[in-house]
Amino acid sequence: MIGGFFRERKHYRLQEISEELGTALEKTKRLMGILKKYGVVKIIPSAKPEYEELSSQDIILTDILETGINAVYLFDFVGIVVIEDCIFKCYPKYIVSTTKPLQQLKQVLKVIKKYNAKEQLVYLYHGDGENRIFNRLAVSLYLLENYFQDGIYTNQQEIIETNGSGEILWDQTIHETYALIQKNCPYYVELQTRGIVDNETDYIRRLHECVLSQCTKELRETDVLTLFDIAEAELTTASLDEFGSAEYIQYRIERELQTQFVTKKRTVLKTLYAYISNTRAEQENLQYSLFGTNSFNLVWEKVCATVFGDMRNRKLSDLPTKVSEEYAARSSETLLQIIDRPIWHGNHLDVFDDGADTLKPDILCIYPVREPDEYCFAIYDAKYYCIQFKKQDEGYKITGQPGIQDIVKQYLYRLAYDDFIDKQGYRYVQNMFLCPHEGAGLDFGSVDLKMLHTIDGKKLGSIRVVKLCAGELFEIYLQGEPIKHITNITEYIPQAFEMPNGTALYGGVS
Repeated sequence: MIGGFFRERKHYRLQEISEELGTALEKTKRLMGILKKYGVVKIIPSAKPEYEELSSQDIILTDILETGINAVYLFDFVGIVVIEDCIFKCYPKYIVSTTKPLQQLKQVLKVIKKYNAKEQLVYLYHGDGENRIFNRLAVSLYLLENYFQDGIYTNQQEIIETNGSGEILWDQTIHETYALIQKNCPYYVELQTRGIVDNETDYIRRLHECVLSQCTKELRETDVLTLFDIAEAELTTASLDEFGSAEYIQYRIERELQTQFVTKKRTVLKTLYAYISNTRAEQENLQYSLFGTNSFNLVWEKVCATVFGDMRNRKLSDLPTKVSEEYAARSSETLLQIIDRPIWHGNHLDVFDDGADTLKPDILCIYPVREPDEYCFAIYDAKYYCIQFKKQDEGYKITGQPGIQDIVKQYLYRLAYDDFIDKQGYRYVQNMFLCPHEGAGLDFGSVDLKMLHTIDGKKLGSIRVVKLCAGELFEIYLQGEPIKHITNITEYIPQAFEMPNGTALYGGVS
């Protein structure tokens, strides 16, 4: 198995990809065409700056080698892709310290796995319509992880044993054994008892062992076992051919499903069915599978929300601060529900559009700052961006930054809670973009939109841009322990507070 590491959203020439994989240029071109078909790779003009957001106009649909267009490939994916005898290891765009980030990618894969686990689904297929393909990698990973958690598929059978620990079968004992008579009372030395044992010769059990052994062999050859820190499960030397044709194996699994009503076992049976159904087709067609996501920004949002203890859906009555008199009547509403919704006005009519959507900040948190009665109201927006200041001939240029709509929305989030912050008496406010960073957390800077600094007499501060150590946040997310106090949070977010009147305090509270 050959393969290489590829940074998300970095621009690659075909020759560079070929050299990283160690494959011929013609084969690389064919593989990239397949990855483009399934949305893992995009082809864009080389003049497009790296890591900027892409529009539909940026995507080139034609074959660059045949048209001669000056264009490059980029991987719009985080995870691993196995295609034929090649493995593409795609790591997040914020990792810049190394081009072979094995340990970082292993952690990222665990984070993606936990993020996907909330849906409790087995992703049997990838893509839609004509691009729909069996995801053998995801299925193999599920089967192995399920085995190490729940063990091998078993069917128990009832047996009768002598002097066992189960229920005594008096009818069999009386009729099939001898009794010792003493003082006209029978004493049975050998008792017939009921026992339950695993049927080790069961067809489905042996099939499960065979598939697990085959998955182990395939994933070992692709280095996937190492990437996921999964142990090997070589349980048998039998091959699938020994269990009959694919149609016969499917028939046996279908028959087992008719008598199996345990949910976990039914899931294993259905996954085995999909594996068997597609193995023969893969042998005849393309062998392609993947594990990862095209939307790592959603993973980053979930990580930040979990780590910092998002309170958006918490009722006002459950917040760490007492509800003010002005909001007492709304104490059963959540922080999201108190944001204003549109009111439509007509001739002598005012109609509240309670079905309309409204502003939805990523993360809302309320933390004690220094004294028990001093709290910070935090509005965080998790942004999966690589913001940088790049020096040019005449000054600096900002690259990889959020768009104007993100900045406007963040100001509106602050304004939406201005009355609540004032009535609740929160002394400090944080309004921040949270971006991933490979190194230690740092207060990167801020962004202003002066037209929104003062609205209806309300003075709003700048939006701080904070870069967080992604590795540290991922570890907390994997452990499942959110940060609960501002003194802990400031280990990851540099202290940058705003007074409710817009005055900024940085580097701590004085």
